[in-house]
Amino acid sequence: MKVPYSKEPVDFRLLVLVSLRRLRFVIYGICIGAIVFGGTYYFVKNVLGGRPEYKAEAQVYLQYIDNVEIENVYINKQTWESLIYNDIIAEYAAEEIGRGLELDEVMEKVSATLLTDTRIVVVSAQSTSQAEARLLANKYAAAVARFAPELKEIDAAKIIKSATYAEVVGFEDRTMEMSVTGAIVGAVIAAFLVALYFVWDDSIYIPSTSEIRYGIPTLGITTDSMRKYSINKQDSYLGDMKRKQNKKTEFYRLWLQVNFLKVTRDYKRIAVVDTSLSENYDYVVNLLNSVVKEKKDEEIFNIDRSVIKKEDAYFSSPEYELFAPGSVNRDPNIASCVSKYEAVILLIKSGDHNGKQVERALDILRLQGANVIGVILYDVNSDLIKRYVFSAFSSSTRKLKEEIDNAINASDIGSES
Repeated sequence: MKVPYSKEPVDFRLLVLVSLRRLRFVIYGICIGAIVFGGTYYFVKNVLGGRPEYKAEAQVYLQYIDNVEIENVYINKQTWESLIYNDIIAEYAAEEIGRGLELDEVMEKVSATLLTDTRIVVVSAQSTSQAEARLLANKYAAAVARFAPELKEIDAAKIIKSATYAEVVGFEDRTMEMSVTGAIVGAVIAAFLVALYFVWDDSIYIPSTSEIRYGIPTLGITTDSMRKYSINKQDSYLGDMKRKQNKKTEFYRLWLQVNFLKVTRDYKRIAVVDTSLSENYDYVVNLLNSVVKEKKDEEIFNIDRSVIKKEDAYFSSPEYELFAPGSVNRDPNIASCVSKYEAVILLIKSGDHNGKQVERALDILRLQGANVIGVILYDVNSDLIKRYVFSAFSSSTRKLKEEIDNAINASDIGSES
């Protein structure tokens, strides 16, 4: 029964298998999303937003003279916050640094405060360079330690903690988080597009699709791995040792052979018409010719043994013809030619995004009155059809394999006899 394409039921097993074959696009989406999100964030934050600043700290311990009561000392937190910019401390710091930095530039990058016990001065330096922040903090702390004893209340000063590291201030780098977010967004979008592509894809991957979509029985399939047989028109397929070495594909040949002989048994003039634009289907026609040749040789053998009469010959009769003129989409005139034949078999390339081409070919053939009796799906992906038909989760797999093996063994016995 023909079902309109818009109402065609979704084959979830086929959806999963086809989507798995396109899993690389999801991986591409993950990579692109991570690069776009993470890269854009890094560029805006690190390039356009300027370089991050680093802050380093050093501590100076103040030792007061013996007769001074600390609670009465006037040198408090506010005092050190202003003393740090004293010209004497700045000059001492410049001598300690020993390089051509302007005092104004140095003082813009440093600050100081006093801890609550009034004995520890914390000197801070901030710069876009970690090394410079540490250097300024340590050298300015040395300048404070050198200056502090000049105050009458302070007996001595020493550095108790040097600036060994500098931490980022006012800057949070979330490049990794943004990259992960981008990867997730990319994966979701890619997965959605893969599913959407499956909905829009009008290709035919399995035999049942052509039967549902066009209402024409599928006689069989040939897989992409069957091209290696390279059967010539005159060859006997049963005599080819490659057949015994490739029993995995033998079932598809037997399937095609049985259905072809059954559907065409009442016709002697048969046309095989392709629908693609590639003209790369000769091995399918040669395969059908090899099937006809086998039946013809068998029939001649039986005539010679007087098993059947010559006038009852079917395959070996002069009227029997298997004609393959080409693709109707490449040459629409083929339709009028094959309409004179008793039966027409349509060749459809699997997974070729050719749904509209097949519809066009059928319309041309039917307008000319051609009798399309069946479809052969060729170049079916071996892995896809294997996983679809011989799924490990299918309860009928073992029985189906046994039937295949029995058919192959029966064929081997017949060829030996």
